[in-house]
Amino acid sequence: MTAPQHPPAAIPPTQPPATPDESSAEPYPDYPHFATNYRLGIANGVLFNTGLSFFHSRTIIPDFLNRLGAPSIVIAATSLFETIGWHLPQFLASRYVVHRPLKLPLYRMAAIVRMICVGVAIAAPLLYDFLPSPWVLTIFVLGFGAFALAGGFAGLVFMELVAKTCPPQKRGSYFSWRAILGNITAAILGVAVVGPIIGAIAFPYQYMTLFVIGAVVIGVSFYVFALQKEPPTRDLPPKRSMRQHIGHARGIFSKDHTFRNLVILRGVLMVWLAGTPFYFLFARERFGFHDAEIGWCIAAELGGSILANMLWGYISNRIGNRILLVIAATLATLLSITLLLFDAGFLPWWLFFGVFAASASAESSAGTGGINYALEIVPEGERPTFVGAMNTLLAFACGVAVVVGGLRDVIGYSGLFGFTTAIGVIALALAVQLKEPRKTALATR
Repeated sequence: MTAPQHPPAAIPPTQPPATPDESSAEPYPDYPHFATNYRLGIANGVLFNTGLSFFHSRTIIPDFLNRLGAPSIVIAATSLFETIGWHLPQFLASRYVVHRPLKLPLYRMAAIVRMICVGVAIAAPLLYDFLPSPWVLTIFVLGFGAFALAGGFAGLVFMELVAKTCPPQKRGSYFSWRAILGNITAAILGVAVVGPIIGAIAFPYQYMTLFVIGAVVIGVSFYVFALQKEPPTRDLPPKRSMRQHIGHARGIFSKDHTFRNLVILRGVLMVWLAGTPFYFLFARERFGFHDAEIGWCIAAELGGSILANMLWGYISNRIGNRILLVIAATLATLLSITLLLFDAGFLPWWLFFGVFAASASAESSAGTGGINYALEIVPEGERPTFVGAMNTLLAFACGVAVVVGGLRDVIGYSGLFGFTTAIGVIALALAVQLKEPRKTALATR
């Protein structure tokens, strides 16, 4: 639904009346430069998702760390670094972001820091012949962890820019096209590039090659997003001390019950991620998967994400985001039950590729629904504070997932997947209680 066009009389006298051509060029007057920013945002997502697939959290990273002798807790933590790092610093960052009318310069600074950090991570495989494996492991974990943490500062600015440049009825397709096109490219590369590189180059240089390719593509994605035209934020809150900032956040959670319920649900879904870093290792141990299957697992996951996002974008735009959170919780529960059936030997090995597809579908549904639901219910001026507080709390929930995943050596796969099944049921019970904000808004008009 396009926003209503205002007659020339409604335009402040300091600006000339908009001509018909100018009005038709901007279908969303409240979002200037929408078309340009929309295209740049999608291009950024395509490139970033493609580049990040060379650091794939369910196959490439766990397999690389496993070969270096990393314990389960390190594999779980590092595989979830991108998720934890993107969320953890956002509340701290929000204090410095919320009162700034223009946020894009902070994104550019964070992008430079991220590229330096990923360069440190890439250097780790180069040192394999000169340093003991624990040192190589430490360098990679520190570099990749710093890359992820810097992403948290950039991520808060990213969410603010999306809210400022993309209307609510286009955000579903915005995130879906980023995922669909990026995953198509990554799926093709997973079979055509990742598999052959891993099979043809000796350890650890096949991983170094993948990391270099990924870093270059990610760097280009940062450059593309930095070209956006950002409108200044109005109605900015005053600067606050950190003590005041924390007190304000406490007030948000005590007064805004809808927002609090959303954060609790998303936190539970985040804990469900405990089993995801071990899918490929499970398949390697139980079904004899080899390096050649890594590319196919990536392709299956990205294929599932592509198909799912075609539907998620439509649902988000036309129906709402609550239903996406219900779908995510349902998929999470069913997938965990399916993994228990695999562990018990009731399902054949060739169906296991579907685990990667279903997992990606659940995560994309939770991500698209959770992010867009939050952007619809929070006030504009305080948006960085709301989003930053939510995402920092989600990082701690992801930390719980890391701890649970690290217990794989003790509780085994049956215990791990049994835990995620219970978490999925809890998430589903919470999701069905949420209200759709668009219907609520219509009812109050």
